[in-house]
Amino acid sequence: MHWKFWLPLLMIPVIYLAIALSLTLVRPAVSGAESLNFDRLIANNSSVKTRPLQTFVARDGQEVSYSRYPADSDLKVILLHGSGYHGTYLAPLADYLTRNDTADVYVPNVRGHLGSGNTRGDIGYVGQLEDDIDDLIAMIHEQDPNARICIGGHSSGGALAMRYVAGNRATSLDCYFGLAPFLGPDAPTMPQTDTGWAHISLPRIIGMSMLNTVGIHTLDGLETIRFNMPEAYRDGTETLGYSWRLMANFGLRRDYEKDIAGLPKASIIFIGRNDEALNASAFEPLFGGLGKETHVIDGIDHFGIVLDARAMSQLSDWLNSL
Repeated sequence: MHWKFWLPLLMIPVIYLAIALSLTLVRPAVSGAESLNFDRLIANNSSVKTRPLQTFVARDGQEVSYSRYPADSDLKVILLHGSGYHGTYLAPLADYLTRNDTADVYVPNVRGHLGSGNTRGDIGYVGQLEDDIDDLIAMIHEQDPNARICIGGHSSGGALAMRYVAGNRATSLDCYFGLAPFLGPDAPTMPQTDTGWAHISLPRIIGMSMLNTVGIHTLDGLETIRFNMPEAYRDGTETLGYSWRLMANFGLRRDYEKDIAGLPKASIIFIGRNDEALNASAFEPLFGGLGKETHVIDGIDHFGIVLDARAMSQLSDWLNSL
């Protein structure tokens, strides 16, 4: 055939890549002043002494940091923090769970955050966060072969815990709990109004998706999301931007209902009725429809679900009931 016939066909992949690459040039930018209620977060954390950071060596040789809140219990809880920060703000909850020896609590800083991995805001590949949880569980079992392990988390941490426990490798886990888990932009739990916290670059995300579709991962380290933490609450330990691969890994898969359905029988969700980051009214219909227990607590916002005494007490009672 004449070369003029083939030329348009040969140009298709070139045009595809040109479009994808041009979209990746658009960086995420924070706009607007509104965000989450950090006043309560700072006030509550000042009253509880956090445990010092320790580290374990992950399979790639890099260190992952964590704090341990020890208790005389064979139930070990892995408690994951939400996006943009690290496990320090979970100290009041972790401390509460140890007071009556409800659980021995491990609070890791997710890779890409304070003290975990070599690059803040980035990871090596999608799936590395699950590998790190595997390595942490292996360390716990090495220390206590008879340990029962429960995993849970707040916000994006609740989603990562759900992603992990619903996967094929989580056979050794005994239970799961989610504290205002973020299920993704397509879930009915997403609020209709913008909370002002997370700011994505949709063009860059589309461009990265196009490149990943054809097996190109060279640019997966580009930042695709920024978080709006007001200057007054920053101390340099926060992580205010995520790469494409960290953003993709630190949450549920697109088929969130499959992940929910894959949770173990011993699973529970807690959400504050006044949560400003999520649509609290959608949790009971969604999780209840998939056979999962849900507790909606009045008068509690997004951070209140890990700081309010009522929420702490209900989670502790549930863990003790196991």
